[in-house]
Amino acid sequence: MIAIPVNSASPGVKSSKLFGNVEMFAIYRPKDEAFFFVNNLEAGDGVKTARQLKRWNVKSIAYSYMGNGPFTTLQEDGVEMYYIGTEPMLLSDIIRDMRKGAFVKVDQHNAVNYLDPGTATGKCACNA
Repeated sequence: MIAIPVNSASPGVKSSKLFGNVEMFAIYRPKDEAFFFVNNLEAGDGVKTARQLKRWNVKSIAYSYMGNGPFTTLQEDGVEMYYIGTEPMLLSDIIRDMRKGAFVKVDQHNAVNYLDPGTATGKCACNA
């Protein structure tokens, strides 16, 4: 399953720039080729959000802004992370582009170039 942070479950929703502070995630289930939406019960804490996604059986995440704490947690759990750029995108476009291999797969070798918590200070606002 693929998780994409979103701000609502409304039709035509685009990805959110946030990760740990986002209120919900769109979860794409490839076998059904369908999305369902779940509330981020750990909103406000990127590391707890990352652990929650693992409990939900998420295998991949498409994101715009993410700090080092959530990245490290997701990497330790074997979740793949894809940087989609900083502009919100339609969910269907994200899935299409992921299938094409259009996004950067972020790992320990290139993370320094693709991690940014998206805060005014440039530092993670979580407890990690």
